[in-house]
Amino acid sequence: MQKAYSPLKKLEHLLQATQCIYQCLNGNTDEAIQGPVAVGADDFLPMLIYVVVHCGIIAAEIEADYMWDLINPAVMNTEGGYYLTSLNSAVLVLKNFKEMQEAQNTQHESRLPSISDMQGFLKIAIPDELRDSIIWKTLPVRPNMNTRDVCSMIAHKFKITNPQDYGFYYIVRGVETKLNDSHCPQDVKTEIMLKNQDCVFAYKRLASNIAWPLSVKK
Repeated sequence: MQKAYSPLKKLEHLLQATQCIYQCLNGNTDEAIQGPVAVGADDFLPMLIYVVVHCGIIAAEIEADYMWDLINPAVMNTEGGYYLTSLNSAVLVLKNFKEMQEAQNTQHESRLPSISDMQGFLKIAIPDELRDSIIWKTLPVRPNMNTRDVCSMIAHKFKITNPQDYGFYYIVRGVETKLNDSHCPQDVKTEIMLKNQDCVFAYKRLASNIAWPLSVKK
């Protein structure tokens, strides 16, 4: 990826690398072809961070920014955009890991941080109305991604056919608040965490009414 000049060629190498990670996670079986269907983001994203650390990419942030700046925005609404966002979020975690660890020690929290606690990722609830259940997904979300971009990514990844009927919400103590298209969810997450409050996010139909508990277990 570092040797390629074309941003599209770099993205192609990135997608090949993610496929290799899925193959390793699936034990090199035929199921590896399924990629994200066979392996959840909670397993893939930590492995991506591990690979970035150990494969010797010394300019991963520059590579990611190079692709973001030069690739057609329409491409970013595809699977390639999702994995480029994943790479960018992995770099962000590594850049801020020491600060996050120090903050964690200062707060004396009783639990270890999950991947969704780290800047660059969000844990999002997606209600499954057919099964009357809630699916939790950890997704890469860049700090400057607004609500519109996050919704587009979710709709593409989970094949939502009527995204205009959905909205993105943050939930604190059982109360949901809809985010406007221009809001940055990562800013909202940081602001609420500074208040020592628990916050979760949800992508759901505008018309649906969900009785969220005061404390949501993810």
